[in-house]
Amino acid sequence: MIPIFSSLNMMQRALQVTQTSIQTTGHNISNANTDGYSRQRVNLATWLPYPSIGINAARGAGQIGTGVIDESITRIRDQFVDLQVRDNTNLNGYWSTISDAYSQMEDIINEPTDTGISATLDDFWSALQDLGSDTDSTGTVVLQKGAALADTFNYISQSLGKVQDNLNSQITENVDLVNQYADQINTLNQEIEKQEANGELPNDLYDKRDALVDKLSEIVNVKVSTDKSGGNPSKLAEGKYSIEIVNGDGASYDPPAQLVDGANLTTTHLDDPEITGADTTSPSVTISMAGQSLTGFSGKLQGLVDAYTTDYPSVLKSLDNMASTLAAEFNNAYATTEGSVSSGITEFFQGEGGSVTAANIHVNEDLTGNDITANKNGSPTGDNSGATAMADVIASNTYDVDGNGDDPVTLKKYLESLVGQIGVNAQSANQFKSNSETTLEAAQNRRMSVSGVSTDEELTNLIQFQHTYSASARVVTTLDSLLDTLINKMGS
Repeated sequence: MIPIFSSLNMMQRALQVTQTSIQTTGHNISNANTDGYSRQRVNLATWLPYPSIGINAARGAGQIGTGVIDESITRIRDQFVDLQVRDNTNLNGYWSTISDAYSQMEDIINEPTDTGISATLDDFWSALQDLGSDTDSTGTVVLQKGAALADTFNYISQSLGKVQDNLNSQITENVDLVNQYADQINTLNQEIEKQEANGELPNDLYDKRDALVDKLSEIVNVKVSTDKSGGNPSKLAEGKYSIEIVNGDGASYDPPAQLVDGANLTTTHLDDPEITGADTTSPSVTISMAGQSLTGFSGKLQGLVDAYTTDYPSVLKSLDNMASTLAAEFNNAYATTEGSVSSGITEFFQGEGGSVTAANIHVNEDLTGNDITANKNGSPTGDNSGATAMADVIASNTYDVDGNGDDPVTLKKYLESLVGQIGVNAQSANQFKSNSETTLEAAQNRRMSVSGVSTDEELTNLIQFQHTYSASARVVTTLDSLLDTLINKMGS
């Protein structure tokens, strides 16, 4: 026969366990809107039965249950879903960065509009056509339209350069951010080990650490492994995180790029990025760890590097090539006109330092409207062959602008191709961004279905625990009545 006081102990545990469950439910409800929070659950198990097995064990109908115990409080988490979220976060980080870079580029190029470079090139060509049709007019309008075209080249090149400088800064900022996240994760590892060593399960610290890993995975691709804490950890303890930077395919570098070492509670920072050719059309960026170069790591940082070293330089180089070709060929045509020979000025467009680029192209300041004539030198009055030759530079003559052996095209066609390619690249980046956002949202929804807090579910649990607590208290009242009968009423 089990003593009545043992029954009281059993119900005391029942009340305590139920109170723990109510407290955990309240904690879940309180954090229903907390980013990164995982709902928690009290894991219950039956307590040791009476009597225990032994030679001197009391004999009876069989073992009698002695109630319940709360074995642990754990968070609800699915590691496979976490991996999906991080993979998709990394992919979305890359394409969002590329898409944003092209969005800024399209805003600067400003095509097709009445103020874009295509429109100013057409206006310049039209002014030359007007000069050819009215041979008695001066070239003042041609000068104005040429200056407007040069200014447009300057604006676009300088604006793209500013965005590229911003990308440069963001590369450094994101490298610093990776190192900061590594330090914070390592600090959490240290605190988690202290608590796990004493048998605790620091669920809220686990959540904070996972939230940092999610943020880290947006910037670079990472692989997470766990190391067991020392001391006397629970079998449910999650241990310390070791974090390795891997390439876009998830493969390790050789040697591994160990950002956080959970076993030794140390971090290895990314080196300061090595950026060369910052003011040229062929910049390079080297991201390294302990002197080891890392490439193809995907994520936001890779997107910034690609936009800085490939996408923007490609467009700037094309604009430079077009400006240089325009200046050289137009100057050749202008030099044959009577206005050029009479004035002794052979250059309509000029650059700086002996070269013409989109950033420095400008109209020769020594020119006046009278220096721009429709006829070639030595041609009779009324001849418009000079104006025609200059106009043909823009719309009729073909050139291998990039000098790479491609089929020659007109400058107008080259510009149309450039603008079209920017549009295609931007559309492709936006599509990839949209697709990655969709898959990321799906993965996040799966995580929320597993780890998120449903207030309706928690309120249902709360009612259940309330009834359990009331029932347990009722058993205590019954046992108290039995004790009163036993102590005060027997033998009276």
